[in-house]
Amino acid sequence: MDMRGLAHFIQDVRKATSSPADEKKRVDVELVKIRSKFRSTAEMTTYDRRKYVCKLMFIAMLGYPVEFGHMEGVKLLALKSPAEKLIGYLSATVFLHENHSLLTLATHMIYKDLLSEQEFNINLALTAIANAGGKDFAEVMSSRVKSILLSDRWNVHVRKKAVLTYLRIYRKYSDVVDLGDVIPVVTDLLLSPLLGMSGCAAVFLTGCLNKSNFHLFHSVPSRVIELLGRIILEKQTDPGYVYYGVPAPWLQAMSMRLLRGFPVPTDSLLKEKIILVLRRIVQATDRVLRDAQTQQKQKGTMNRVSAMNAVFSEVVLLVIQWDLDTRLHNECLDVLSGFVMEKKDSNLRYLGFSLLSQLCSARSSYNDYRTYCRQYQPQVVVALHDPDVSIRTKALDVTVCMCDAETSREGIGALLSYLPIADGLFKENLVLAISHLAEVYCVDYGWYVDTILSVIAHAGSLTPQFIIYRVVNVIINHKYVQKRAATTLFSLLKIRKTVPEVLLRVAAIVLGEFGYQIAVNAESTPLMQVTVLQNHLKDASEETQSLLLSTFVKLYNYYDIAVREKILNTLYQYRSSFNVELQQRAMEYVGLIELGNDELLQKVLEPLPSFKEDDFSLVLPGRAQREEANVAVSLNIS
Repeated sequence: MDMRGLAHFIQDVRKATSSPADEKKRVDVELVKIRSKFRSTAEMTTYDRRKYVCKLMFIAMLGYPVEFGHMEGVKLLALKSPAEKLIGYLSATVFLHENHSLLTLATHMIYKDLLSEQEFNINLALTAIANAGGKDFAEVMSSRVKSILLSDRWNVHVRKKAVLTYLRIYRKYSDVVDLGDVIPVVTDLLLSPLLGMSGCAAVFLTGCLNKSNFHLFHSVPSRVIELLGRIILEKQTDPGYVYYGVPAPWLQAMSMRLLRGFPVPTDSLLKEKIILVLRRIVQATDRVLRDAQTQQKQKGTMNRVSAMNAVFSEVVLLVIQWDLDTRLHNECLDVLSGFVMEKKDSNLRYLGFSLLSQLCSARSSYNDYRTYCRQYQPQVVVALHDPDVSIRTKALDVTVCMCDAETSREGIGALLSYLPIADGLFKENLVLAISHLAEVYCVDYGWYVDTILSVIAHAGSLTPQFIIYRVVNVIINHKYVQKRAATTLFSLLKIRKTVPEVLLRVAAIVLGEFGYQIAVNAESTPLMQVTVLQNHLKDASEETQSLLLSTFVKLYNYYDIAVREKILNTLYQYRSSFNVELQQRAMEYVGLIELGNDELLQKVLEPLPSFKEDDFSLVLPGRAQREEANVAVSLNIS
């Protein structure tokens, strides 16, 4: 029956688009009307109840709170008419959650429908179980869901729902599910004549497979390989499951994803069969891509290419994981090269870079994948400048994965050269990638500090705090990098009129602690250090100015009277600052200096202690020996 009132209400809401207030006003009017109708339910027809419950569901889906009318939905659920029962179950899915007070009342009705002989009622009950319910609810329903799943007397559509519902229960409350009896039955369902049932079985097995129950799945690989053989080799696919000339592409992809949960088959016949299946898919993908170049304007060409690419990507991942023979590897790589070299189709390039990043992370007894991937480094570097941010992100992933101990510096150098011109959103990803590579492949703390300081100089506030803390930690804890860091930071402040706030803070800490180590150089005398810091003081935030005042006091403790007078003049100026924190800090520092107690001054301005060693400090082999050698060299130079 057509619910005209519901249709009119939806139209009114859609027309109220001038402002959210207009929509809310219309919704509030309707809520008042529905509430008044529910107060006299004795005169309400089932049609009216359905209509008002549907309106409440629509309001809830718009995002407005609906705190009444839930009981009316439960009442519809208990009726025998399919139309009322359908709306009742739909309202239960929208309104009831696992802690809802009405769920206990609805449990009996749902279980009663689950015991029904009518498939319509069973399907509705299974849907409700999969979408709502707590542990008690799952315990009550799981045994009946299991019996429907195991029985072949039910229609295939009912069993499909039962399989997926049982998977839903398992994912949330695995302790109430018994897989021992279910796995063999679902494994047999993989070879169902209806491929929709096979797909549900593949999803169920993939979702349940883990190390604790792996022993239950011993017969799964052979069934999956047989299923793929039927589709690819024997071409036994119902026309309804052929998508633009590709037989059941979703089932092919799901089957290979399931196979990735198992080791390579030990049975030679099974292994030969799956290799043949995979080779056929690779060859078909290559053929489809070649045909697409000449048939781009034909209807369905791109649909077919997309379907084949989805299957091919799963093939590549399976071949990588199983480390199969060289011939199959080479065939996959030949097709993959076409993806990476593609210039027009962004989807193919994206897929190509995704698979390249997977290849770089793999280890093979047949191929050195990283060496193979490096031949595409020019294309990857070009892709870093692509207008499509998704392509840039995947190219960055490939760059990171291609790096190893020998090539990491080259890769980091390429990323650092791109960092200044990258846009803000992508620059954050670059910063994380560079810092990750710098830590993983760090062989010298000096190089690490140079790299991170360069990142901070170009990325500024986009640099995460933990990276800034880490580099300061490394500088303070390792003597041989302190002079190097002070020189680098002073040079950056000297040649730039403006610097990122975070770089200025790091420079304030490092120069305050270790600026004396570069004071003997003509290019970085004490007076020059103070002058450069003062030049940046006026443009800094109040928080950074507070840090710089502390730096000046540290420098005051190190240098002669000319430098001290310059520092005192700055502190005197801040005694009249409008900022209370800066004013108080300047007053305290001036008071400490004018007190004239050198012993107290030395005690207050003691150098920062070393930080506690962390995991990163232990990654370098022979770290202690290298530090001692570098410290010795530094002392000799000084």
